[in-house]
Amino acid sequence: MQVDPPSSRALWLGGAVLLWLCYVLVFAATGVALMEAARAALCNVLPLALLAAATHALLRAHILERPIVVQTLSHAGLAPAFALTWYSLVIVLLGFSRGVTTGIFDVENFSGPAFTWQVFQGLILYALVAAVCYAIRGGRRAAAVTIVDRQPPLDRYLIKDGDEMRPISTAEIVFIGGAQDYAEVRTLAGKHLVRMSLGELEARLDPKRFIRVHRSTIINFDQLERAEPAGGGRMLAWMATGESVAVSRTGAQLLRSFVV
Repeated sequence: MQVDPPSSRALWLGGAVLLWLCYVLVFAATGVALMEAARAALCNVLPLALLAAATHALLRAHILERPIVVQTLSHAGLAPAFALTWYSLVIVLLGFSRGVTTGIFDVENFSGPAFTWQVFQGLILYALVAAVCYAIRGGRRAAAVTIVDRQPPLDRYLIKDGDEMRPISTAEIVFIGGAQDYAEVRTLAGKHLVRMSLGELEARLDPKRFIRVHRSTIINFDQLERAEPAGGGRMLAWMATGESVAVSRTGAQLLRSFVV
């Protein structure tokens, strides 16, 4: 029996729960009562999980496609902002937690080594979030290398159609969109889902015909009708089906490299 791997959302939730348990153990080891340790751990992990998810979305949408210099400067600014925002949320939630038990809401700043340690944790955790984001999606293209044992590009593949299987020629593909752990393939005849990520499917396609024009879109160059500017260095690609596809700055530069 085939078992599907857990979704990224399930992994994110599982990681947050595991981190909460680690914080509980650390606080309890310092002599804090178990219930108090659990509340303090929650005050640390809850804002961290939400802030990490927001940071992950921000990096994917606005940072990872930028030039490496812009990425580096962005991380240099986002890392301390992440750490200080997390610190602020933690002390507010700790004040609220104490107010629930004592009836007095009072925000107390960390001082001395405690403040330094909290901010240092924030910087390290930002680096971890950024590393995970790069590992999942890839923040920049690697240098070109020659892979000796690369599989030949797909020419045809099979999809399930009810209880039957139907062959699809890659020449019929117009464009492909990313859909989390799946890829949505638009053909001249319709569309279907493929149980592969966009990156995995891209690796199986002919790079001379299929071009990654956006972090979530691949187009078939043979099915491209025209491309027009869309402002900000981006473009709009019009395909053989009459549909338009958004082209990122990086994708636009790639398309312009075909101009002769």
